Amino acid sequence: MELAKYKACICEGAAKNAIIDILLDHNLLIFTREEMLEEEVIRCRDGKHFEEKYLRKGFLDKISVIRILDSRRENFKLSKSIQPD
Repeated sequence: MELAKYKACICEGAAKNAIIDILLDHNLLIFTREEMLEEEVIRCRDGKHFEEKYLRKGFLDKISVIRILDSRRENFKLSKSIQPD
């Protein structure tokens, strides 16, 4: 899998956030902290809030959104204009 230049790693809870931080600190993921938006894991459950805070800032390149979740019922939707081709 090839990721975009910018990455947004989104976790829903503190435990998942801590695990991703450990994996990042030990270079065990296919991306580094330096490639991530704000160089940190984002805690956000609402797609609209994430879109307003991060995606509407005028990035010239695409952003890969990596979501870590454990609930299949969670609803995280982005605007159709934001979604990939």
